Amino acid sequence: MLIYDTLSGEKKLLKKTKKSLKLFVCGPTVYGDSHLGHARTQVAFDSIVRYLRSRGYRIRYLQNITDVDDKIIARAREERTHPLTLAKKFEKSYREDLKALGVTQINTFARASDFIPQIVRQARTLLKKGYAYTIEGQGIYFDIKKFKDYGKLARRSVAAAEDGVSRIDEADKKRNKGDFCVWKFVKTEPAICNLQSAIINGEPAWKSPFGWGRPGWHIEDTAITERFFGPQYDIHGGGLDLKFPHHEAEIAQQEAASGKTPFVKIWMHAGLLRINDKKMSKSFGNFISIKEFLRRDNPDAFRFLVLSHHYRSPANYSEEFSKDAKESLQTFRDLLTKLAFVVRRKRFDPAMGGVKPRIQKATQAFHEAMEDDFNTPVALAALFTFARDTNKEIWSLSGKDAKAASLFIIKTLECLGITLRPEKTPKHLEKLARRRELSRVHKHFIQADALRKKIEGLGYMVEDTPLGPLVLKMTNS
Repeated sequence: MLIYDTLSGEKKLLKKTKKSLKLFVCGPTVYGDSHLGHARTQVAFDSIVRYLRSRGYRIRYLQNITDVDDKIIARAREERTHPLTLAKKFEKSYREDLKALGVTQINTFARASDFIPQIVRQARTLLKKGYAYTIEGQGIYFDIKKFKDYGKLARRSVAAAEDGVSRIDEADKKRNKGDFCVWKFVKTEPAICNLQSAIINGEPAWKSPFGWGRPGWHIEDTAITERFFGPQYDIHGGGLDLKFPHHEAEIAQQEAASGKTPFVKIWMHAGLLRINDKKMSKSFGNFISIKEFLRRDNPDAFRFLVLSHHYRSPANYSEEFSKDAKESLQTFRDLLTKLAFVVRRKRFDPAMGGVKPRIQKATQAFHEAMEDDFNTPVALAALFTFARDTNKEIWSLSGKDAKAASLFIIKTLECLGITLRPEKTPKHLEKLARRRELSRVHKHFIQADALRKKIEGLGYMVEDTPLGPLVLKMTNS
């Protein structure tokens, strides 16, 4: 199994061991409903983990939830509610969205607010080692010039890294423009000293050895991963937009705090989602929340669309691409329906063996593609080739061969998170199809044609096969 590592720019070998591989993928900042860009990243990693697990890899999959952040505080003020209450509301919304999208492989969700002691401990270590400094009344900041490898992930020099901005970096007395916040002080402290946490001027704040405040964005993730995985682990994933400065800052913090390199063995970054070939943005009028998408479109089709692009490449969502994905799924579903029809009609026919070499060839091509940095477009192409070749001789297949072909398609798609089964034709449509067949046999062609049109009006079509009439669902119905 080869996986492209963003840091080294090379594909690295992922070995299978008895121990669980430790995977962390960045979750959202929960201040509003999650959008289709989040969906692209999470569906891509869900499919990757499903495939790895199907091949016998043990994975411990961790994801953070950023529930302490300026954006959350700003919206909570607008809605006159508690920031953590607002965050829990949108965390619940996000997790509902994941379930609806079939993203089920994450083992543990970790909220930043639940790991304040770990965050404080890491901030103290950075201060003690001289990598962080205090700006009175503002916060604790990481000095990027003290960490000699800063910029190695994004391949930027420290001078170039000065162009980067973090979410909490507005301090006017920073040593370097690119320095990022580790701990942000509140402007006033509570009068009651025995409190450990409080809401101060609308901001959540916690008591710490260096003063009341709240964590910076980047340190939330490293404190969480150190708590679950230790100072080093196997794979860190996320969207490409997080590579700099967020992931760069994570490397600097964790390697500076622990003194151990590398922080992560393999860095994986999913390409960004575009809407109609444009960056998704509210200013462009093409911002789509996951909930809005699910009200009008199909999660299976979206997953297929995601898998049609390599996870590292940009993906483009449009009504046309969504339609293509639905048609592709229907192609496989129709083939499964035909194969099930063959199985029913030729149940006791012995296997002829013609389909077995094709299954072996397709299996090899599929896994070779997936084991080369999860090349899902090439892997799906192997399945399409198998489907095309099977369709050519479908009516001559034996029942056992048809069953073997069907199981191969179902199981292979399932390891990517796509569940397909043969269409179940409603009984009243089967009756109409039988009546039409009788009319055809007796050369009552006007009645037969009328029954065909009636079936089509209900969103189905009749295919006349050597084994009898088969009712199939229309693609656009």
